[in-house]
Amino acid sequence: MDRNAHQKSNKSEEKARLILQAAHEIISEVGLRNISLRSIARQCGMHLKTLQHYFPTKNDLMKAIYNELMEKYLPPLEEILQLPEDPLPRFNMVLDQLFGFVEDLNNQRFFMEIFSIAQNDDEWMQMVDRKFSSFYNQIGDLLAELNPTLNRREGRRRSLAMGAMMEGMMLFLGDNKPIRPERENLEDEIRGLLLLMATAPKLVDHKIQTN
Repeated sequence: MDRNAHQKSNKSEEKARLILQAAHEIISEVGLRNISLRSIARQCGMHLKTLQHYFPTKNDLMKAIYNELMEKYLPPLEEILQLPEDPLPRFNMVLDQLFGFVEDLNNQRFFMEIFSIAQNDDEWMQMVDRKFSSFYNQIGDLLAELNPTLNRREGRRRSLAMGAMMEGMMLFLGDNKPIRPERENLEDEIRGLLLLMATAPKLVDHKIQTN
């Protein structure tokens, strides 16, 4: 690549970063569904046509924001899973990361909207599933290490059950939730339940026995 081409590439990357930064700021104020390319272009001080050169549609921009957040949060979690530590310390480190993630108000808003969009859009559902499936499979392998009653397949299945609980945490944790007595120490309660799920013996009979 010659010098002029390199400078042009750097300038292009800088503009794309500027657009994404402006998008994050606006999303934190109005939410993902309410952003518009025009308002982001205005925030960046550029023409709408210039912005559309980098992100032709709102959906393209949303995908870029989603992938950027995934690249920020997933690699540190995957690094923890590969550490040469015993499984329990690694599991607790993963929980530390996850709780920090779901307690961030901007993350809560963004991902709750993403999950809602994915429920009605096959493309988004497949994209979200690809990103999270790999991570939950790795969590499942860790559970199989931590819990000798589970094989690898069972560990991965249980990790999906835990994933549902982790995603549900976004509804109950965060700075914008009302102050209520029963919310006190809720994080510790959820963390304890996740640890119980990780270490509980394999369930042989899933049906509740009744008289």
